[in-house]
Amino acid sequence: MKFFEWEIEMNPKMKPYMDMENRRVAILTKEDDEIHMTMELDEQDRLVFHPRWNCNVILLGEKHIRLTLNQEE
Repeated sequence: MKFFEWEIEMNPKMKPYMDMENRRVAILTKEDDEIHMTMELDEQDRLVFHPRWNCNVILLGEKHIRLTLNQEE
């Protein structure tokens, strides 16, 4: 998934909902019943994460991340 200048890989059980106008994204379960995390770009274009306890953020490179879950099913 591309979010502005960021490349984001994610678990197939995650489903993104982007709000480009407000520069944020919510990552939900495929069933839309739980929020895994939200992310937003701040005023300095830094990516800010608001994850739940079961989410992992792995930096793969310059503006390239992978999102995983603690229990990959």
